[in-house]
Amino acid sequence: MYKDVKRAVKTRNYASVSEMIRDSLRETLYNKLTINGFTPEVEDEILASAASPDDPDVWETEEDIVRGFAKLRKGIQLKRAKDKKNRKLQSSI
Repeated sequence: MYKDVKRAVKTRNYASVSEMIRDSLRETLYNKLTINGFTPEVEDEILASAASPDDPDVWETEEDIVRGFAKLRKGIQLKRAKDKKNRKLQSSI
């Protein structure tokens, strides 16, 4: 199995075995990632933000980027919590 992994690392241009394993885990755990490596929800948020010309959140520095993604993650977490609560309420009806 190790020889097969080493061969796959070379043929698929992974930087290392651990990168291939991480990629495989992402595929297994989050099989709905987009080609950019985001969940569809996160990618939609990013694209919507990028399409909004009057958006006051301009990311110019690395700190802005980190803060912006943290804000997006928080919004997604709140949405997921709300969806989970709604599913729980619906299942109890």
